[in-house]
Amino acid sequence: MMWIRQHRRRAACIAVFPLVFSVAMARSDEPDTFEESETKIAEMKPTEIGVRFTPAMARAMSVKFTQRMKSRYDLDDGQEKDVQGVIQRQLVKFANENAKLGRDIFEMMMATAIEHDGRFPKDSAIEFAKLTKPMIPALEKFFADSATEIGKKMTIKQRLQFTGDMTGLTAGLVMFKSRMKRWEEGDVGDFANPFWDSNDNVDEQEPVDPNETKEHRDARRRAENRIRWETNVERDWERYVSNARVYYGFDESQIASAEAILKECLERAKKCKTSEWRRKIRDVWIAESLAWKIDEKFNRGPWKYHLDKTRDELMKPLDDIGRELKRRIEGLATSKQRTDAKESVREALTEKGMKRIPL
Repeated sequence: MMWIRQHRRRAACIAVFPLVFSVAMARSDEPDTFEESETKIAEMKPTEIGVRFTPAMARAMSVKFTQRMKSRYDLDDGQEKDVQGVIQRQLVKFANENAKLGRDIFEMMMATAIEHDGRFPKDSAIEFAKLTKPMIPALEKFFADSATEIGKKMTIKQRLQFTGDMTGLTAGLVMFKSRMKRWEEGDVGDFANPFWDSNDNVDEQEPVDPNETKEHRDARRRAENRIRWETNVERDWERYVSNARVYYGFDESQIASAEAILKECLERAKKCKTSEWRRKIRDVWIAESLAWKIDEKFNRGPWKYHLDKTRDELMKPLDDIGRELKRRIEGLATSKQRTDAKESVREALTEKGMKRIPL
């Protein structure tokens, strides 16, 4: 489940793509039945009426966004309403200004992903990068304008935290922009993915075996994907420390101590994740993936237990550092901060209808 949650986060910086692009799919000018001939196939055309991005859709999205923001930044009801209005206006503006380009990108992305199981062959990747290039400035403007307007609705303390969160989002967009530039120049392998690219960490790659079977290649790609996201403890730890600051209401001294603890733990984690360590855990996940294609006795019995045990042993050093990190961060909070934080949780859960709260 952890891998699934992390996997969902990977495209956060461009999550607006599928939500604001027009998708042509509603009606075709072709007759209901047609003769399957080369002539008729050549006459097939895309639909002309598509799903629109409406103000109602923008309103629904803005409500969901602000619900999360309200608890994270402690927005009052007035601020929540103001921020919701900002997001709604910006989404509609973005969709209106980029409808045609967004439609073309989405159509190309969907057709390619469906045909190639979510991957992009090299030629398609280059085409996608060229098509996406003019969209990137629009995305940068969308995030910048939205952040500026939202920041005006916040207090100084709220704005500082919001700015820190936006830094991570901006970094993701910068990485995507750099990736598209490489792709446009032809620096992309076969069957790439627009939202993560092995070339983002070139030093971790190994030479490709020309005699590798398709089954092993597919399993290896899945394993490399898991390594990238399931072992990315650094991102989880950074998010934990960031949330702890807000949860306990740390002062400047506590924040400085928390950042020092985080830095130390990140350095220790880096030493654990050697090339040999990556190779071992990758082999575990390759074997696990292939076992599912062989026989149930391999994937639901002692062999699966052995693989799980080996994986746990490999992850133990990182897990130990992670537990130490959280224990030390917890130790920074005063008794009053802990009591106040728990009370805020109790109030929030009670408001949602929970009667027995495990605190």
